[in-house]
Amino acid sequence: MARRALAALGMVLGLPAAAEPLDWLTGSWCYDAGGTRFEEHWTGEAGGVLVGMSRTLAGDRTAGFEFMRIEAREGRAVFLAQPGGKAETAFPRIEGEAQRIVFANTAHDFPQRIEYWRDASGLHALISGPTASGEKDFRFDYAPGACSGEGRAAAPRPAAGSRTMAEVLEASTAADWRRPDPGRTLYLELDTGRVVIELAPAFAPRHVDNILKLARGGYYDGLPILRVQDNFVVQWGDPDAGDEDKRRPVGDAERALPAEFTRPDTADLRFTRLPDRDGFALDVGFVDGFPAARGGGRAWLAHCYGTLGVGRDNDPNSGGGTELYVVIGHAPRQLDRNITVAGRVLQGMDLLASLPRGREAMGFHADREAHVPIRRVRVAADVPAAERSAIEVLRTDTPTFEALVESRRNRRDEWYKFPAGHIDLCNVPLPVRTLK
Repeated sequence: MARRALAALGMVLGLPAAAEPLDWLTGSWCYDAGGTRFEEHWTGEAGGVLVGMSRTLAGDRTAGFEFMRIEAREGRAVFLAQPGGKAETAFPRIEGEAQRIVFANTAHDFPQRIEYWRDASGLHALISGPTASGEKDFRFDYAPGACSGEGRAAAPRPAAGSRTMAEVLEASTAADWRRPDPGRTLYLELDTGRVVIELAPAFAPRHVDNILKLARGGYYDGLPILRVQDNFVVQWGDPDAGDEDKRRPVGDAERALPAEFTRPDTADLRFTRLPDRDGFALDVGFVDGFPAARGGGRAWLAHCYGTLGVGRDNDPNSGGGTELYVVIGHAPRQLDRNITVAGRVLQGMDLLASLPRGREAMGFHADREAHVPIRRVRVAADVPAAERSAIEVLRTDTPTFEALVESRRNRRDEWYKFPAGHIDLCNVPLPVRTLK
């Protein structure tokens, strides 16, 4: 009887009936949020039901508790919550995949969405919505084991034989790499060499289309680098942009567009999560090679080293691509969701990061004689194949990339004596290799 019930629960989750789709929840889990500890305990499936209990510990006292269970109702899995032992609230399943499940109830005040997922670092839970309620979303990053009197259970250390990044890349296969799409790749040519920029139409489709039009129309050719601010950005544009009589024409492109700061967080993004917490977003990771973040049903690209952003004035809708910048400093994540991010540099960051710094406020150059000119900007698809940069980029949606992340979270190189057990979004390397 129990096996038939388990098969039924597997089918409503949309997974093979022979699988045990929620066995990854089973066990004891603890999350220490700076002194307040949250623990969950989940039984294995029996009779088609998984039973859970959570407890909040503040110092040596219990500050709250909740009874939970997951069972099949009317053909799909339902999460049933009883905080403080009160009457249950039902949250039907809306999404599910291997080691991830999402429940939602839009009629409830807060939360409306409950998500669980499992990765190498442990179990994670996110409760959220609606944004208009004023309630703050909560994320719990559980390590295996019950909470002890001293605090969080120790997270498991990686095996001593964990590979280094060099070993991970050496073991990669051709399927782990991709060639950038020439139709959304720019070549920014300086006197010192070429900067290769990959655009991100999945996040800023109108701006990417506009930037391509500007490049094909020769708008950027001969423009100066206006600003080089140490540990921040390199920025280029038309120095006469404020003078309607002198500014460059944009041809069939637009001078300004509605902002594309965020986009809906949908399954087509193929979001590869990082296992560690982030100070700027509930969830961070990578989408097709771009560092990204998400929360509250929205997703956006993050400001990491090499990010390409669209300059604007105070009006959020005043940017269109006529003025662009690249981050050359350490992760100005405060810019996230305040500026349209249109891509990132794949190759040539050394050429931008080594430019002479501007001496005026915010890194602007004092006079035009100090400007470094851009020779031209071309779309890679418009360049003869023999003149294109022959490079490949490591894919971020593969087990090889996950192994690379772990190799940097817990360094096992001979020089390192203490693995950090944590990695920041903007510290994850994104390997690019030149083809011979």
